[in-house]
Amino acid sequence: MKKTILIICVAAACILFGLVAFIGLSGRNKNEEQQYRFYYINSDETRLKEEKYTPEKETTEVMLRNFSESLNNRETREDGISLFPDGVKISSYSIQDGVLNVEFNEAYDKMSRTRELLVRAGIVKIFLQVPGVDSVEIYVGKKPLTDTRGEEVGAMNNDTFVEFSGSDGDVYSYDTFTLYFTNKNGDKLVAEQRSVRYRRNLPKATVVLEQLARGPLEKGHYPTIPENSEVLSLTRANGICYVDYNSVFQDYALDVSEQIAVYSVVNTLIAATDVDKVEISIEGNKEVTFGQNMQLYKFYEWNDSLLAHTKAKKEQKK
Repeated sequence: MKKTILIICVAAACILFGLVAFIGLSGRNKNEEQQYRFYYINSDETRLKEEKYTPEKETTEVMLRNFSESLNNRETREDGISLFPDGVKISSYSIQDGVLNVEFNEAYDKMSRTRELLVRAGIVKIFLQVPGVDSVEIYVGKKPLTDTRGEEVGAMNNDTFVEFSGSDGDVYSYDTFTLYFTNKNGDKLVAEQRSVRYRRNLPKATVVLEQLARGPLEKGHYPTIPENSEVLSLTRANGICYVDYNSVFQDYALDVSEQIAVYSVVNTLIAATDVDKVEISIEGNKEVTFGQNMQLYKFYEWNDSLLAHTKAKKEQKK
């Protein structure tokens, strides 16, 4: 009799354990479904927004199809707009060795560089959720996507676009700055608006100089300083910004007018901050001749004469 009771108790325990495990798995699967995200753009077209997304099936084929159809249908939201502008569509896609190749129609090239960056970031973040996709490479027609320097962008992952997403609003700021690059001839400054998400503890002066070194994003704009230029120190006092660059700034100067290189830094800093003058040094040395004739040991002020389209200084400053 005791043996029979023991067997019944063991059986009941197994059933109960199985039920708990089933409920636990069901709850976990439900939570896992809520982890998927679909991305769109805020109304100001400055950043990505996200919402929960539940796929029909968690398979590569179904999720690729669903995501592509939703994007091509240009689904809109009350608090934002579709990721794709009018005319832009995914023509085809294929996956090989973890790399998803997404081919767009020719309308992709007609987007502004700011919008294209947001679209690019959204595409990567959406498709990296698909099982088996480790990175995403974009093609326009049959040609790989290229940057403003004509270099192939290549395969991208989440790390490529860390600045476009995140929920830690208390840690980050999002501002639009005016950066000054140059025209094709390298003899005039051209203004370029750029929205940047950055840590609040970073000075705006540091942020804009980092963006300036990265180069322009708009067609017809060209870099003014070497990409590997590094700001060694930056201080502001009494309306003056003191910038100390590494030797790359001078030794690997680009093929532009020496005034263009210097004033791209000066005008960019003055437009982004409350300073009125800028002094540049190279690795602590102030008495430097930049290019042929420019003496860096002086205070440089805003320069209207070099602007391709002259605007008043107060209109440029934030």
